[in-house]
Amino acid sequence: MAHRKSLTAALGVALLLICGFARPAAAQLGTGGTTGIIGTGGTTGASTFSASDFFIGIQAVPRVNLSTFDAGRFFNKARCECDTPVYIFVSLLPGSIAKRTTVTSTTGTVSVVLGASCSTIQNQAIVNCLTLQPASVPVVTFLNNASLTIQTTAKVLSTPLGTVTQTVLDGGTTGSTGTTGSCSGIEFNQTINVNFDFDGDGTIDLNVPTTIRIDLSAPPPPGGMKIQGGNEALVMNWDQVDQSTTNDLLGYQILCSRADQYQVFGQETDNDAGGSNGPFSASFVSCGATRTLAGVEGLDPTFVCSPLLSAVATSYRVETLQNDITYAASVVAIDNSGNASEPVVGYGKPVRTLSFYDVYRSPYADNTTSSNGPDPGGATGGFCAVAVRRPNWRSTAGALAAFGLGAIGLAVARRRRRGRR
Repeated sequence: MAHRKSLTAALGVALLLICGFARPAAAQLGTGGTTGIIGTGGTTGASTFSASDFFIGIQAVPRVNLSTFDAGRFFNKARCECDTPVYIFVSLLPGSIAKRTTVTSTTGTVSVVLGASCSTIQNQAIVNCLTLQPASVPVVTFLNNASLTIQTTAKVLSTPLGTVTQTVLDGGTTGSTGTTGSCSGIEFNQTINVNFDFDGDGTIDLNVPTTIRIDLSAPPPPGGMKIQGGNEALVMNWDQVDQSTTNDLLGYQILCSRADQYQVFGQETDNDAGGSNGPFSASFVSCGATRTLAGVEGLDPTFVCSPLLSAVATSYRVETLQNDITYAASVVAIDNSGNASEPVVGYGKPVRTLSFYDVYRSPYADNTTSSNGPDPGGATGGFCAVAVRRPNWRSTAGALAAFGLGAIGLAVARRRRRGRR
């Protein structure tokens, strides 16, 4: 019994000695969440931060993040030309906020840099990179707020840095070197790097990248456009855009103007394209600040005369127009990013149409063609044969009288038959 007590006491003393000589836990900061010595003041620190702990959002309105679907279609030629404000929002995910306590050195900075190879200071010195303003924000400020918002513009984010590889959605070519705000017709993926230098030694300890799609290329205009006049309407026909080379085609939309200058439908409701129009909203985005042409030619969204038509549509009837007035009209192809093709303008005039019976009962008795209307009994079309003059009251009254006499005669004949039975 005494032997067991002495053995227990010896083990207790050994444990105390081990605990007494144990060193405090030392954490280490690394790149992408891996461990590594930071060497600030001779101390080491530990952090489990990785790129998966952060969220990067794109905001068109402050504090409202675009969905992944909308963000992938936001950057187009018009927003680049208009230099639309954009906000880059960086935040710690809720489940990662507690990891802030593992950071032992917060004297460094965090910066947002554009460029596919801009994840290190060395690369930023030798390749094309663009640091967004402000150039850096203290790490301690970011950790205290658990978020960061950088204001920039669509034109800045649409800058191709160096030679970029295009996604070639609208028949473009690969390999293009661009300049800031050129808004040239190319398509590419832009890389946004959020770079953390926790201890301020000039080394990027953690890189959090994301990519956004930039589409500055409009689809080609549909060919074979034809305009035919109808009764208070224009019938538009066109050839489909080849979707084997334009694989992000969203659909088509009609623009029209009265007398080549006046808006057809009244301004009633705001639309997403920055204009106002009546029953139709533009499915494309147009920059009014850089518009050099007016109306249909300038892709003014207030001149839209149809809903968004499907990518396989080849015709549309624009209705509620005024007969004998010339209208300018165009059909434009629209891609998923809201880019619209250049309008090819045509002209048409709605014409009044009469029924087959009206044309057949024309008032002219001879069999020769009159300059004022068709020959009597000479209707060759269907129900809506075209005429330019309504039959007069005499021919109409005569036709109605003949029809009435025929009906009376038929009724008398039926009564006689019943009387004989």
